[in-house]
Amino acid sequence: MLRSAIILSVLFLFSSGPASGECHETVRIDSMTYSVGSRWCGKKLDTTLFASPSSLVRIPSEYCMNDYRIYVTGATRKAFVEMARSADKDGIKLIAESGYRSSRYQRAIIKRRMEAGHSFEQVMKYVAPPGYSEHETGRALDLATSNAGFVNTEAYKWLKHHGAEFGFSETYPKERTGNMPYEPWHWCYKREN
Repeated sequence: MLRSAIILSVLFLFSSGPASGECHETVRIDSMTYSVGSRWCGKKLDTTLFASPSSLVRIPSEYCMNDYRIYVTGATRKAFVEMARSADKDGIKLIAESGYRSSRYQRAIIKRRMEAGHSFEQVMKYVAPPGYSEHETGRALDLATSNAGFVNTEAYKWLKHHGAEFGFSETYPKERTGNMPYEPWHWCYKREN
């Protein structure tokens, strides 16, 4: 009897609690709670970095795809416009496709993809959960066109050589993505505090 109790206690110790490396971070989409999974685990942003929507400014339409209304922080806008003008002088067009996105907007993207038949886990391969996206800081830009083909553009080559001069860096470069997706189109302004 004592031996059975010891065996059960040992089994309980090894079967209860999280598995090694398991993530306990969650997000809520509508009334459901989901684990963010290993891709995003430990990458939640400090909420003090989130932009206040009332402080955002619009990027001039000539630097926005399809005249989208794209907003970023004032310092990001100034640096991006300077960078885009410099690129123009070299015959390169830098066009923003996306800028600031709120946590609410991130949830809407996830919800829309799930309603289209994708599982939460599938969506997490390509979309940051609310609270994890640099877009919420108002300093991140997705440049047109935001797909894997961007890596083969002259704009990407120009950014690799000149982006840092203007305070921009590629957040998810191929050489250091780890378990994150490679996003050559995603650039973030890093000089702002």
